[in-house]
Amino acid sequence: MLSTPVIDSDVHPSVTLWFETLSTGDTARLCIRSSELPEVDVAFYWNNELYSHRRFGTKEEAEAWGIKFRDVLRQDTVAGILLGYDRDVLERLQENCSAAS
Repeated sequence: MLSTPVIDSDVHPSVTLWFETLSTGDTARLCIRSSELPEVDVAFYWNNELYSHRRFGTKEEAEAWGIKFRDVLRQDTVAGILLGYDRDVLERLQENCSAAS
């Protein structure tokens, strides 16, 4: 289980960069939170549970990665619609989501 980043959410609220509902009914959300640290936190939620956490040097880097990640998620979703989802596809997607940097 992943631990939640230690940032005061009242002082530094997160912003949802994107939210997707897959054809399987699963949901995916990517949130970005800045802090007084020189890094920007990015949290990926799968079905409303924290699935992975990354840090980037700037908000721009975090957003660029987040958009690329959403594109990968959407490509897998299109493949799932066309080919039918199976457990291997979902496991591969989740492995991509949880890779830490």
